[in-house]
Amino acid sequence: MFQQRLTARLWRLVCATLICAGTTAQANAATISVPLPAGSELLREQETPLDTLLLPTGPVAGDDVPTRAVEGRIHRRSWRIGDDLSPLEVLAPIRTALEKRGFQEVYACTAQACGGFGFRFGIEVIPAPDMAVNLSNYEFLAAEQPETGTAVSLLVSRFGGSIYVQMLERHDPSQSLRPSGGPSNGGRDTSDGAELGSDVTDAAEQALLVDAIKKGGSLTTGAIRDLLLLQGRVPLLDLEFDTASTQMGEGPFDSLRQLAEFLDQNKSATILLVGHTDTVGGLEGNIALSRRRAISVRERLTTRYGIDGGRIQVAGAGYMAPLAPNTTETGRETNRRVEAVLVTP
Repeated sequence: MFQQRLTARLWRLVCATLICAGTTAQANAATISVPLPAGSELLREQETPLDTLLLPTGPVAGDDVPTRAVEGRIHRRSWRIGDDLSPLEVLAPIRTALEKRGFQEVYACTAQACGGFGFRFGIEVIPAPDMAVNLSNYEFLAAEQPETGTAVSLLVSRFGGSIYVQMLERHDPSQSLRPSGGPSNGGRDTSDGAELGSDVTDAAEQALLVDAIKKGGSLTTGAIRDLLLLQGRVPLLDLEFDTASTQMGEGPFDSLRQLAEFLDQNKSATILLVGHTDTVGGLEGNIALSRRRAISVRERLTTRYGIDGGRIQVAGAGYMAPLAPNTTETGRETNRRVEAVLVTP
């Protein structure tokens, strides 16, 4: 059930109301106006004439997020809010406004109840820098309007000093959704079927990513820190793992040194280390192997750099997220890696 009442404080946050169309056809023809706090910045707006939205219907089950596929005209938007609000304080007015417009909840959850890491990486999320998700501090809502078939997937998270909001909408494909004039507030426009994320990262961020995934050599000073803050994750690709081995080489590894410096300078920060493998062997065995590799990296951070192990979670993804083809030794070497995900800034 949707929340029935809002506190006085929440109502003061509302700077707009949903568009109230006179007919069903008119409602379908308009994007959903979102009640956000004053000063919210539109970061990205994309319309795809015909696409599929995977609407989450429950928490992580096993390795997957249960979803229901809905086809239609898909509208994707994201905003940044520079305020001290919680994700729930931002989501609640939107949820109530949706309810007034006849939407019914499909699924709603909070961070760990959703499935934490597994949920975040099992659903569609607009790429950085236009959306950022703190794995321990986000709210999610999926809702649907039975009469029109309009569906909404809403994700709200506090990351660093800002709140990020993502809204994915499914509308009748026969209706054009684009408001005249395109996106406001400088939001990136990727309409007409452009690939989401094709121009997401600017040149500086692209250079950081290329630098961070080099094998061997030294990373640019601050590259690990900057990628963690910009994208929420960074591959530690200068680490060395042999096939079927959980032990790192002796090093030193510049990525670990920079990661340790970041954690030392940001005492409240916590991370998740995710191990990855090549495709040699079965999936279950590789998931276990990749988790042991993540544990090996955590042990190196605690024993050599003095980082509190309680700030470091570990997980294994096996070979489910390769960075390179596994058809060559170079590709397999690249895929035998550990990535750091920023959980709490």
